[in-house]
Amino acid sequence: MPYSADHKAKTRIRVINAATALFKKEGFENITIDQVMAAAGLTRGGFYAHFKNKEDLFVACVENGMSLLSSPILAELRKAERGGNDWITSFAELYLSRIHIENPDMGCALPTLSTEVARSGDKARLAFSKLINQATEKLAWKLAKEDDIPGIDRHINVDGDQKTRNVPSEYERDSTAMLAMMVGAVVLSRAVDDDTADRILKSTRDSILDGREKGSGNTNIPGIKKTG
Repeated sequence: MPYSADHKAKTRIRVINAATALFKKEGFENITIDQVMAAAGLTRGGFYAHFKNKEDLFVACVENGMSLLSSPILAELRKAERGGNDWITSFAELYLSRIHIENPDMGCALPTLSTEVARSGDKARLAFSKLINQATEKLAWKLAKEDDIPGIDRHINVDGDQKTRNVPSEYERDSTAMLAMMVGAVVLSRAVDDDTADRILKSTRDSILDGREKGSGNTNIPGIKKTG
């Protein structure tokens, strides 16, 4: 008896969810189809009923709303925001920390995936570009919101799929620069000895936070400034 369309859709989501968790933890190139299917509790033979190859699966993960930040990181950011703390400062301190460096499965997917997707096909690169664009849009919204820019949406879930509105273009430029700084710092810190990693993290963190205190600071990121 053939499976229903509903069963097939649920199985596809099951595979996507398993793959998303593995890609974030281990990277794109390091994960095999067998590992994905085992994590989903399925056999390899069922994979090709849903996806052409691993690149096709990665694209599906992105289109399904692949989360860049893990639940522990999001929980800490929400806690900081509820406490009235500067969200961007809290984000930089969490992102540029030893905990993040030493626990990639609990952190952001961008440093893990970036170098590997760069060696993949066009579909994976386009999907990854979508992730980057979504991340910079949400970060730009946060920067503008904390600067009390008029017309900014009252609230947007940074891990959701809502479209940001009324964000000045300079904030998108600033958020792109800030994200590149932080992701690059994490990639480098994971590849060097502890002392060098600590220096990279501290220098990047101080540069971002100093810029928020001073206005434009030495970071050339005008939107990253402390208000109030």
